[in-house]
Amino acid sequence: MAWAQPQHQVAPTDGSASLEGKVQDGQTQKYIAGAVVMAKNQTGVIYTQQITNADGSFQLKLDPKLPYIISTKAEGYGTVDEQLAFTSGSTNRLFGKTIVLFRINSKPAGPTKPLASPVHTTVSTVPSPPPARPATTPPVSEQPVVSNTSVVQTSRITPPKTLDAKVIYTPPPIGAAVGKTTQLQALQFVQSKAELLPDAQPTLEQLLAFMRDHATAEIELAGHTDNQGDFDENLKLSRQRVEVVKAYLVKNGIAANRVTTRGYGPTRPIASNNSETTRKLNRRVEMTVLKE
Repeated sequence: MAWAQPQHQVAPTDGSASLEGKVQDGQTQKYIAGAVVMAKNQTGVIYTQQITNADGSFQLKLDPKLPYIISTKAEGYGTVDEQLAFTSGSTNRLFGKTIVLFRINSKPAGPTKPLASPVHTTVSTVPSPPPARPATTPPVSEQPVVSNTSVVQTSRITPPKTLDAKVIYTPPPIGAAVGKTTQLQALQFVQSKAELLPDAQPTLEQLLAFMRDHATAEIELAGHTDNQGDFDENLKLSRQRVEVVKAYLVKNGIAANRVTTRGYGPTRPIASNNSETTRKLNRRVEMTVLKE
């Protein structure tokens, strides 16, 4: 996913900004027509969206003062969510963006080179006036879009220092077969509490998308801790934490009987408890697909 060195031009007088780019198949490197690229706010309400053209291109008109989740979907591919925030009020155009999607049950063998031409980021040299949300484009509720999404751990890639916007990437999802256990390491909690940290939100949304896309699937969520502290308290805490994850799914429309929870405390370590470096591997939530 590439961005180039900034160039300069006069800022638009209406305080608007744009994000332009293409959507590409991560294996074939062909551009994807008919993909849906959406800009949502942090609560999931769509600010604007567009279907990619025959050459995979898209252009979103945005308010540079607002943060967004850029969500990209296409039939047969896993959904990719990226956070975007224009960190400078003078940024008015980001273009040459390449969003890479991978087909369900496939994983990238290594870094993929996009086919896009050299890209450019246009930055204004004069302050933009205080922007107003376009009156003719109010946020709308998300419309159903065909999507297949599985659960993966969430990671972040630091964007180039020359980029005047912060982008947080989510890796492409992988399939989860019956009997397979997936570690959801990105579901991190406040120490010694059953309270999720803010960085857990993207993985929660991916887990919710998996349950929606696999309407008959049943899963088990298992909570684990390290061996530090009281054994009974750790056992209780591991149960409470997976119940928090289940409550999120149920609140968002997933039937409670599709999600089983178990707390194992420190009884099933996957690494040594002799140092903090390895103990943190034991503090985890795991998902096992019980039924498709």
